[in-house]
Amino acid sequence: MAGHFGRHLLHPDKEVEKFSEFRENLIKHYKWNLRSAGFAVLFLAAIPVGLTYVGYKYQSLHLVAAKREEPIFEKHNNWVPRS
Repeated sequence: MAGHFGRHLLHPDKEVEKFSEFRENLIKHYKWNLRSAGFAVLFLAAIPVGLTYVGYKYQSLHLVAAKREEPIFEKHNNWVPRS
């Protein structure tokens, strides 16, 4: 098998290497500011609380069984559907 002799055709891009180093060490470069705190509050509090509120508010909107006034099966019929 051939070894790696001679000149290499691919050269590393300095900007790509710099970006990959930044991504690997993002925690060292990250700083909290008003914008990042706002995004954190939005995605970690406001959206989950809003979706929970909407879910609980409209959970019984389309319940057919809650609107039913008479039973589906007669009392003398012992057949029960499988669960």
